[in-house]
Amino acid sequence: MKLLISAVIGLGVLSVSLAVSSASAQPNFPQRDVEFLVGYNPGGGYSTWAQAVAPFIEKHLPNNVNVRVRHMPGAGSVIATNYIYRQQPDGYTIGIVNLGGLAAAQAAEEVAYDLTEMTWLGRLSLDPTIMSVRADSDIETIEDFMKLDSIKVSTQGMTANSTITAAVTLDQMGKEWTAINHNGTSEAVLSVVRGDADVIWGSMDSQMSFVRSGETRVLMYYDGQRNPELPGAPLPSEVGLSVELNQGFNSHRVIGAPPGMSAEIRAILGKAIRMAVQDPEFQVQLDRMEYSSQYVDGDATAEIVRASVVGFRDYSDVISSLLEE
Repeated sequence: MKLLISAVIGLGVLSVSLAVSSASAQPNFPQRDVEFLVGYNPGGGYSTWAQAVAPFIEKHLPNNVNVRVRHMPGAGSVIATNYIYRQQPDGYTIGIVNLGGLAAAQAAEEVAYDLTEMTWLGRLSLDPTIMSVRADSDIETIEDFMKLDSIKVSTQGMTANSTITAAVTLDQMGKEWTAINHNGTSEAVLSVVRGDADVIWGSMDSQMSFVRSGETRVLMYYDGQRNPELPGAPLPSEVGLSVELNQGFNSHRVIGAPPGMSAEIRAILGKAIRMAVQDPEFQVQLDRMEYSSQYVDGDATAEIVRASVVGFRDYSDVISSLLEE
């Protein structure tokens, strides 16, 4: 009997010891502010998303820390991604990145990052691409556009997802074109509105406010089926371009971090991002902004990234030529 009681007491002590050990193994993260990088100037779609979601990530993180948005524009978010990739994987540096443009750059040239090695925390949205001209442009239809001999394209960096989409589209059309580069959506759209450029490609979330305000008009819509809001905008495959072009270059707004992050810290950040996107107040804010979310978790995002990197290799020749310019 004494032996049995001792054994029970011993197991109880062991159980308490294990519980304490398990609790102490959990990281007390975060202990300071988290830096949230955006690879573009303020005012564009990525900046708007970051500014909108950061307070809600902050709300759902423990320990009452801040999530501070920092803009680091340049090279279609390559500069910001290089920076993120080199940081310690301690959870204090994360970023919203342009998956398509970064995957294209990785497929076509030597870059400092490897998207397949980064820590992925979730996808915020999937954003179709639209091709637009000035509202009063003589280019009234995509057929009119395809008759042009040379084209000036307003771009947001040669590695931007929208520029890659433009390059592959124009390559399939057999068109010569010139890029007029800008650092943000507002500058790029203004270039078209002023008449400095003929056309602009961009994500629907970033560009539709200009369409609704009557400044630009959509010629073509990139997705699996037409958009009821844009009944006159055909898909690429409907005007003789490849069906793969319909959805192959649409924008995934994903949140990533340096390679090698611990599972515990990744779980804390991933949970905060998921709860931020699902927060009813955030969804109301998205509705006001006329944005929508298509959230998936970190594991699903990692698979999307892997597939994107592999898929862009098929267009490496066009992308390489683009980047050489």
